[in-house]
Amino acid sequence: MTAGNGTLTPACLTSALDKLLADNPGPVSITAGVAALRAAGAQEPADELQSIVGTYAAERYRPIRFDRFTDSR
Repeated sequence: MTAGNGTLTPACLTSALDKLLADNPGPVSITAGVAALRAAGAQEPADELQSIVGTYAAERYRPIRFDRFTDSR
């Protein structure tokens, strides 16, 4: 659910990221996190979503897999 302006509500953001962490016990994939937030309705820029995913995982002492830009040079 979004706040009406394309941004995720805190409850929706938490729900999407909690599910991602629960479904993936290893390092948290930045790419998967951005995809999960997009599926939940997030319309923020990708770099902002990447930051949200990384911060959320780090605050929960989860390792992060920085795979978002592995194909760019």
